Amino acid sequence: MERVFIALLLLQVVLGAIDTVAHHELMEKLANRRSAALELKLHSARAFIYGALFLVFAWLHPQGLWLALVWALVLVEVAITLWDFVVEDATRLLPPTERVLHTVLAVNGGAMFAVYALATAQDWSAPSALLPISHGWASWALTAAALGIGVSALRDGLAARVNAAEPAPRALLAGQPQTGFLISGGTGFIGTALVEGLVAGGHRVTVLSRDPRRAALRFGGRVRCIADTAELRGDEAIDVVVNLAGAPVVGPRWTPTRKHALRASRLDTTHALRAWCERSQHKPALWLQASAIGLYGAHARSGPELREPAAQAGDFASELCRDWERAAAPVSEWGVRLTTMRLGLVLHRSGGVLPMLSLSASLGAGAVLGDGKQWFAWVHLDDVLRFVEQAVEHVGMRGPYNLVAPGGCTQAEFTRALARGLHRPAWLRMPAWPLRQALGEMSTMLLDGPKVEPRRLLDQRYRFLHPDLDGALSAGRERACRSTYSGEEHPGDQHGTVESGRNESLRHEAGCDESGRIHSGLL
Repeated sequence: MERVFIALLLLQVVLGAIDTVAHHELMEKLANRRSAALELKLHSARAFIYGALFLVFAWLHPQGLWLALVWALVLVEVAITLWDFVVEDATRLLPPTERVLHTVLAVNGGAMFAVYALATAQDWSAPSALLPISHGWASWALTAAALGIGVSALRDGLAARVNAAEPAPRALLAGQPQTGFLISGGTGFIGTALVEGLVAGGHRVTVLSRDPRRAALRFGGRVRCIADTAELRGDEAIDVVVNLAGAPVVGPRWTPTRKHALRASRLDTTHALRAWCERSQHKPALWLQASAIGLYGAHARSGPELREPAAQAGDFASELCRDWERAAAPVSEWGVRLTTMRLGLVLHRSGGVLPMLSLSASLGAGAVLGDGKQWFAWVHLDDVLRFVEQAVEHVGMRGPYNLVAPGGCTQAEFTRALARGLHRPAWLRMPAWPLRQALGEMSTMLLDGPKVEPRRLLDQRYRFLHPDLDGALSAGRERACRSTYSGEEHPGDQHGTVESGRNESLRHEAGCDESGRIHSGLL
């Protein structure tokens, strides 16, 4: 009976680890979600209980009152799990794999404790004691599991604390006339922050999502969520289209199947949005198109943004960005202002590459990749959101923009700055060849970054909220951008925006007034 219990307990450990890593960390990224603070607290409390129970089951045989204490912990764990089920259903839509795994965990846990109850039935009447016991290698495996789950409990507890203290999203375009937005990719890293900010600003938001139920739950029913542009009426009052949809390029190797999926996720959505725009009776005033600096190709140096660069043959990232931009280009023929965001690596604690890199650096594993001299063009999420605001407010902003901070750096400089901010060393080096072998063509994103500058934004005297790397990296830890969230103006010009008087040609081309602002009431 005891061996059966230990076998079921080890199975519970394995299943729990899979659930934590696959669902909570990789798929849902709960540690980076402000809305997941309560769920993380429950996970932390339950993990501490499990860690204590694993150590008891590994090395001790409780009797009498000690056995009663063990069962009290088990009942508390069950209560926390039931509470967790309620919180999960109220805050997010679980993927099918997570629901199935939770069911298996519940069934296995029930069987496990039933066997334990039968095995210890005679111990209730025995004198209270903690008798030493050993299950050989299984005891050491349970000890390792207890240590691992203890680390997970600390991580979730700290993440819950940070998330609970995270300021509410800054209201975007606050005080502006209510605007109708149609956003694809609205549940992604950038899209989520944009939707929450626009809702806080009092605007109407429609999210185009493959899973509208999940999107509706994520935003608490405050936005309209659709699965297909066919659900949009011909007379739909959409003022701004923001096209962010696209599967993450960082992930599995770029096999032919993976490349097809990356292209389809961007081009199919863009074609569908463009078809809706063509048949719409009321054309949107602005189309904000996402792209990336990968357009310029490996080792390239960007030239003037208004001159379309030729995609590098055989460079998948460059060809993908070029085709994505070209798919949206026809909307300008219908009088829609097209503004393209050529994004660098977007930094913020809530998503993107920074949480992964920060975790690695905090463990002392921050590494210089290759020779470290490759360019690392980045931009903070706050500046991406600010750019969207300026693109909406200023009709002179059209065409492509390199949306990267002026304080670009090499990969080695970025790694050292991140480690320095976390008070950790950065002494590791990863040669280029293992990365190229392991990642294949995708390794160019890490080893061959193009050197890109925000020329048009600087020419138009755009003021970045986070122009330097140290300030951008400390923003999440020290709330350096609290003045932004509280509505304080950024130092510099009155609005911290594009001074369109610097670029008369853009104003004349767009036909806007001397302030460069829209007065139609649509935007």
